[in-house]
Amino acid sequence: MKKRLIVIGGGPGGYTAALRASQLGAEVTLIEKGELGGTCLNVGCIPTKSLLESSQVWAKSRQWYPEATAREVPWSSILKRKELAVSQLRKGVQGLLRAGKIKVIKGTASLAGGKTVTVAGEEALSLQADAIILATGSRPSLPPIEGMNLPGVVTSDELLSIQSLPKRLAIIGGGVIGVELATVCSELGVSVHVIEAADRILPNMDTQISQQLKDHLEKQKVVFSLGKKLEKILEKGGGSLELSLSGGESVEADLVLVAVGRAAVLEPLQLERAGVEVVRGKVKVNAYQQTNQPGIYAIGDCASPIMLAHVAMAEGKIAAEHALGLAVEPLNYDLVPQGIYSHPEAAMVGLTSEEARNRGFDIEEGIFPLMASGKALVSGETTGFLKVIADKKYGRLLGIHLLAPHATEMISEASLGLTLEATIDEIIKTVYPHPTIAEGIQEAALAIKGQAIHLP
Repeated sequence: MKKRLIVIGGGPGGYTAALRASQLGAEVTLIEKGELGGTCLNVGCIPTKSLLESSQVWAKSRQWYPEATAREVPWSSILKRKELAVSQLRKGVQGLLRAGKIKVIKGTASLAGGKTVTVAGEEALSLQADAIILATGSRPSLPPIEGMNLPGVVTSDELLSIQSLPKRLAIIGGGVIGVELATVCSELGVSVHVIEAADRILPNMDTQISQQLKDHLEKQKVVFSLGKKLEKILEKGGGSLELSLSGGESVEADLVLVAVGRAAVLEPLQLERAGVEVVRGKVKVNAYQQTNQPGIYAIGDCASPIMLAHVAMAEGKIAAEHALGLAVEPLNYDLVPQGIYSHPEAAMVGLTSEEARNRGFDIEEGIFPLMASGKALVSGETTGFLKVIADKKYGRLLGIHLLAPHATEMISEASLGLTLEATIDEIIKTVYPHPTIAEGIQEAALAIKGQAIHLP
């Protein structure tokens, strides 16, 4: 008899878990209250990257061929292009689930104790399963600060579909979402001011990446207030908003984007009815994504220490395979690549220099600046560098950090290298195509030995 598996949530983690379970022969039901594809496809990764592609093309065109570009930003066309990509990919997910013979139910699911799930939708349902995977994702966090409910204060969910661009945008938060949308809006001519409580943007990234990207964005006229906390937002009249910051600073804007992080969506699940444990706002799981209740798993933003679509997908496979009795390896979170699709892009995998030293490694670093890259020069994108961090004793790769065009693509090779425990000698022996940005990774490895070819 087939095992019955219910997945609650149709985002990247949920539909991946459902498809993997179907491949393994399970009878799978997926319950989704909104659109298939979750945050990533509908209000996250895909729409943001579409806007970034459009804004970069627009900005480069204006820079290189000013006589050929119109005066006004074609915002409605940019939105249509984004919506087309989202719609097409959503149909793709529907097709995959249909091909996998997965039953999709529209509605809000909650746990009813044991392995029973109730669904409130077009009709009320009560479903039994052998295993349940929770994949309910997250939503934008709104801090309890005066003025958060004012018109003109939005999250990324709303900004991605706003009907006209503001003249002045204030962004609360200098993390990934804040930096990516600062890139889009500044490239489209919006005056952008980023407010960040930490003393640098992207505080989890390599410090040099953080500093160089900030410097680059400042050249694009983005203003930063770092080490400042938002105290309140007030209406100024005429659609204008005033942000009061710690230290007495104030900022005026026509629109305020709140991008201070995301919170797990747990309330509809009624976890208490099944006795599922929650710790610090997320479902508590072990290395195999099991909750404290047998047969109930949780993946992605509602449970994971890293809120990224590809992490949710990896966790979804682990949960599905474990639930169906396969021997699986836990995810090594040290080897999860992370990317920021700003211009230039930033990406990393492995340890930063500080983390490596804190773990007791004696390290060595090699850096190749993009100013020495022929491909970067012809692309007109010479801001950035490629950094390799290795263990000094054996030369084993510990981390690779990139600030460069296509960094989010190149980081896959770096991830493979770290997964295979490659050394800098193996990178040096590899033949890289020329001219490419990626050959700079080899140059960075050579720089550790003082043998870089394209550096003086």
